[in-house]
Amino acid sequence: MGAMGRLQGACIAICLVAGVVAEGAAAATAPQSAGGPNVRLVASPRQVQEGRATELTGRIIDPLGRQLVLLFRSAYPYPVATQIGSRLAAADGSFSFRVTPDRNTRYRVTLAGTAIHAVTQVGVAGSVKTTVRALPLGRARVTVVVYHPRDLRWGGARVAWSFAEGFHGRFSGQGATSSRQASPGATVISQTVTLPAGHFRFRACFRARGDGALLDAGDPPGCRGRGYSGSGSLPFGFPSPRAISAAASYFAGRAGRTAFAVVDSEGRVSGVHEHWTFVSASVVKAMLLVAYLRKLHAQGQHSIDGYSNSFLYPMINQSDNSTATTTWSIVGDGRLYALAHAAGMTDFSIVGIWANAQISAADQARFFFEMDSLIPREFVGYARSLLSTIVGYESWGIPAVARGHRYAVFFKGGWRGTALGQLVHQIARLERPDHSFAMAVMTDADPSMGYGIGTIEGLTNVLLTSR
Repeated sequence: MGAMGRLQGACIAICLVAGVVAEGAAAATAPQSAGGPNVRLVASPRQVQEGRATELTGRIIDPLGRQLVLLFRSAYPYPVATQIGSRLAAADGSFSFRVTPDRNTRYRVTLAGTAIHAVTQVGVAGSVKTTVRALPLGRARVTVVVYHPRDLRWGGARVAWSFAEGFHGRFSGQGATSSRQASPGATVISQTVTLPAGHFRFRACFRARGDGALLDAGDPPGCRGRGYSGSGSLPFGFPSPRAISAAASYFAGRAGRTAFAVVDSEGRVSGVHEHWTFVSASVVKAMLLVAYLRKLHAQGQHSIDGYSNSFLYPMINQSDNSTATTTWSIVGDGRLYALAHAAGMTDFSIVGIWANAQISAADQARFFFEMDSLIPREFVGYARSLLSTIVGYESWGIPAVARGHRYAVFFKGGWRGTALGQLVHQIARLERPDHSFAMAVMTDADPSMGYGIGTIEGLTNVLLTSR
């Protein structure tokens, strides 16, 4: 290879690495002496959005006065170039072409009748639309729509996701999904993930055939394919983290074995000792009610008959034990376990009679938060009526405080003596037009029932008044 051949090869190699040929650095096939012919070519801009045009401008320097230049194109993956145009240069040797590439493309201009040419490359960035949607239960749905040339098929690719909390947190993997071809020219990638409230960042990476056809300026570290990144924010729920912290401080000053859990208005669970288990006492009657209603529905009955109401009403309204035993004899442990599974409980168990069921604050708060969705639709109104009109002398604790703050309260309490002392529990769903949340307070080893009630009322007051 002659000196000019080596020079040409070196220039083209630089073009491939840098993505463009700088002005004045075009490849040529003959010595670029002061009197020799040469061609120069530059793209402006050198990177464009898909669907946008760029100007290819250049100049011929030819002592023989030749003016015709031919334009060739080689789109990714850069097969043999094809001619797409020609132009007579102006008297000063200048020329230009306006092109609209749909993917990364190399352009070459050749002085007609010679092998003298110049090359430049135009990078094309595809459009991307990213949306972040807050979902219930403290989740975020991240969706990225990737627009690309219609002939590319990027559906069915494995997409690896990672997320980081805050502005400076470390990224950690959050599973993989598959890309979906929404239409010719559009591929969708999405992931749903549970995250704390506040700012977060995400990264996504996938490999597909032809994924190098477009620029990938947002390529995350370590991604060997197409990469996308962005950020979002999830709202804080009610009660606020500050209120939860204040409630925890209040709890620390109370006697006995205590636990509480809150499922805030965004569906996030927090609290103190929220997975400790306690004997349920009468709290489990709410589960007996829902299990019985689900049984009626499964049997094709869609209204409450007098017989059912004869034991469901006193079981909830007055926390009657004998009617709870009647209900339990009908639904059995199996339907209670099935309900616990449907509600996502992880700590529930039962050995012996219904009153000895083991429950946790987290499970019960979640159960009351999602109760309407667990009850067959035709029975939701009946259950809500029972749980919001409990007899007055049992409406202490959460409803006694929350109703003064304009909440509708759906609740169930439980109390009994234990080997540790007095047990007092209460679980509730609190609703206002602007938000709803659920809470569960469990206490044992109280010096008296009044003390346990005081603990529940004090905690409720802190949650509702702290900001």
